[in-house]
Amino acid sequence: MSAGNTGVLISVVLAVGYITLAILVWSMVSAVYRKIRGRSRLNITGRWVVITGCDSGIGLGLVTALSERGAKVVACCYTEAGAHGALAAGAAWAPHFDLTKDDATREVAAQIHARSDGAVWSVVHAAGTVLPGFVDYQPINFYRDVMAVNFFAPVLLTQKLLSALRRCKGRVVLVSSVDGIVSLPGNAPYDASKFAIEAYADALRAELSFCDVFVSVINPATMRTPMAEAFFPAHRNTWQAMAKDDPGGDWQALWPESWLEQYVEKNTQQLRSIAEDPAAAVSDVVHAVTAAHPKLRYLSGRLAKTFFYALWLMPEAWSLRIKRLTVQPQPPRNSS
Repeated sequence: MSAGNTGVLISVVLAVGYITLAILVWSMVSAVYRKIRGRSRLNITGRWVVITGCDSGIGLGLVTALSERGAKVVACCYTEAGAHGALAAGAAWAPHFDLTKDDATREVAAQIHARSDGAVWSVVHAAGTVLPGFVDYQPINFYRDVMAVNFFAPVLLTQKLLSALRRCKGRVVLVSSVDGIVSLPGNAPYDASKFAIEAYADALRAELSFCDVFVSVINPATMRTPMAEAFFPAHRNTWQAMAKDDPGGDWQALWPESWLEQYVEKNTQQLRSIAEDPAAAVSDVVHAVTAAHPKLRYLSGRLAKTFFYALWLMPEAWSLRIKRLTVQPQPPRNSS
């Protein structure tokens, strides 16, 4: 190699090195800046915060956390018992109603306007439902039922509170899921509803930015909540529902009940080992509600930040192979 070529090579290597170093330094400085910026919190004492799904889990945890910070919490519950628990946790008001009933949602929204004098700082959509099962044995009404709670309910309630949110230049926080960025087998209705709420959040965020209302999305991994703990056993309900609708269907050859029992037993044990403390999601929602500079997205929990983040970014052909491995034991291959 001539001296001239060597000089060029050295220059290229040095240039790449300097660029790499600059990128690393910029990344570190940006990370520190975001960390410091994210610590600045607002005083939410006396501000009205509406939370759905407060009977248990993340929603109930938020009632306690935000009430302790002085917020006037409206804890929307499904049951009377849940409403009593929310009031005991510090809620200012705890209506119990069915979020899938549009008239009930409109009535509660009107009462929220009246109680808050038309000024709501934040609405947090933490309510959710899941009806797991593989596509072959998912009744179509299960898709509708899940979408009603996980998508249409937050859309309607948000719409009815928009004027109160605009008045405060407040926050909308949508509790999605890692299933809203990565769809896994055995949960198509829930995954579809979470992908839908992600798309809604993107549109809502852009539109409300014109009036300084901020929209955050929370993507929790599997948390130790009643809904998550009942996930795999609930496969049986879905299977039985399809068996009633289509008792002679060929779907039973691929997904026999004997296989289902093995699947439920094995994965219920595994879920207990990976489920995380819902405090991680509660902390992220609290930050979204109280931070001077909230994030657009929060990946809540270790698995959300590692496994699901990697699945989200990797080539689809790779993620497909990994998703297939999550179905254990695999179904019999004796169906056409």
